[in-house]
Amino acid sequence: MEKLPILCGAERIGEAETEQERLYICLRVRIPSRRGIWRAWAVGERGEIRIGTLEPVNGESVISRRFSRQSLSKIGTLARVEIRPASVENIAERPASVGNVAEQTASVENIAEQTENVTKQAETLTESVTKENVEAWRHAGKEPLFRCKRFRRQSRHIRDALTRIDGDRRRVALIRDENAPFPMPELFCLASAATIGARDYWVFAFDRHEWPVL
Repeated sequence: MEKLPILCGAERIGEAETEQERLYICLRVRIPSRRGIWRAWAVGERGEIRIGTLEPVNGESVISRRFSRQSLSKIGTLARVEIRPASVENIAERPASVGNVAEQTASVENIAEQTENVTKQAETLTESVTKENVEAWRHAGKEPLFRCKRFRRQSRHIRDALTRIDGDRRRVALIRDENAPFPMPELFCLASAATIGARDYWVFAFDRHEWPVL
């Protein structure tokens, strides 16, 4: 049995277990209970595959699933498990061939519930809004916001983003619209609310390797 780190954003929140079963590999994910709907993803050196939606069991959030060795070989050597909030964007951007199709169909039926949950969490974040000097920021324009392929894919439709450099940290500000979906769902737990100039933004920080940080 081997263990993989479980990450939520940049925070390590536990360890997942992998067990060899002939032609299959079993992945077991167990973390302290979390509010809302969360999904687990197995991340390898060449890609990722969805494990599934965590279920509440005895005060914990858990899921266990078997994958064929062939299906996991497509994403390369397993490096970690990532926990991400469920959202409309997650469902729309993932191809049907990744993960379990029946599970994705069931997830679509829960879109309204998922969106409501993210909205409630966003309301909690906006209780403490900071005000920042607009002159310290610059418009990203049409240039890609990220070098990372995954973040570039998620942000390809984002417009009017702001960026700034603070020492070894790069910060990205995305427009905050309470009537729109959260712009980058997997980074939700790392967002801070700010008013820059006359507009409201979600602000994210990244290190020099483009790893999200608090």
